[in-house]
Amino acid sequence: MPYPALLQVVGPDNLRVFERKVTVRIPAHTDGAEPPLALPIFTEELPVDGPAGKYRLLATQERSGAPTGGETEFYVDDPGRMPPVETEVVLWGEDPLVSAWLAKHQIKTRPFAAGELKAREVILVGSQPPADAAPAFISLAQHIAQGSTAIFLAPEVFKRGDNNVGWLPLAKKGSLAKIHGWLYLKDEWAKRHPMFDGLPAGGLMDYTFYREIIPDAVWMNQDPPIEAVAGAIKASQDYSSGLMLSVYPFGSGRFVLNTLLIRENLGRHPAAERLLRNLLRSARSDVQQPVADLPADFEAQLRAIGYKDPCLSGCLPKRVKRRDAESRREPQRLHSLCVSPRSSALLSVRICAARANSLGPM
Repeated sequence: MPYPALLQVVGPDNLRVFERKVTVRIPAHTDGAEPPLALPIFTEELPVDGPAGKYRLLATQERSGAPTGGETEFYVDDPGRMPPVETEVVLWGEDPLVSAWLAKHQIKTRPFAAGELKAREVILVGSQPPADAAPAFISLAQHIAQGSTAIFLAPEVFKRGDNNVGWLPLAKKGSLAKIHGWLYLKDEWAKRHPMFDGLPAGGLMDYTFYREIIPDAVWMNQDPPIEAVAGAIKASQDYSSGLMLSVYPFGSGRFVLNTLLIRENLGRHPAAERLLRNLLRSARSDVQQPVADLPADFEAQLRAIGYKDPCLSGCLPKRVKRRDAESRREPQRLHSLCVSPRSSALLSVRICAARANSLGPM
């Protein structure tokens, strides 16, 4: 038996951009076999001539029935409405995917240059650090401390050996953990913030809009940020929570931590492009300010975040007697007790200098 049905696409302000009437035919029972549970009735690629925003595909059976599932939401974006990025972007580390996207969209960039900072910068950190990571991270920290803003787009850049947060520029590094959303879902949220300008925000994140962007990975148990912009909470099975987008101070500058799948979706999802543009635009707020001096305790900060070995500077010397018979004939050695800058726990005893020729008898 044929059933008349109406298909419509309705956009913002109930703008009707498509309408088609179709006939639905349900096959009869054959030799006692039931027809399929679901039947395709329409397949076609359609251009949408309308404004950016939320659209609805509506399917209505006009008589002789009322099947369920008659509405599906989707979104349309306009590349011409993307916010411009007018500030020069400084690229630190290696990330060909992001570099190619920036070049394609004619966003001005230059490579990071270590040394004296002439002006505050907007620094976009790649997914891989330079080959000589330790001095590169120290130079990056210097630029941030003097007023620049760094955007860490990919959390894998912090991997240091077996520690996936080893290069995180925080004293309390916490962890990069996963909260899986499956049968027991987590709730992702995003605040109204310049980083989400032009995007749905101010509550729970819409899965229809953000589903490709939402990650499993979140930042957990770090020092408190100055801004918690987006995160996730799971209270359905146990309790866990973390941040997906946050801002931390460092000296006179700041840095942004992110786990949202932005770089993975550049060129594929309009929300990823808008998020990256918003991140770059929000980072420029202080670039016109003069370069600040390094903090007086900058070396101590580097040791606190693990960028410098506390036993290579700042160790408290202590002379230790040698117990062997040669100790009366050989000069004493200078040793030190290395103490964590974050606690009084004894870490180790290391030799901080070779021989001290003028210590005299103990």
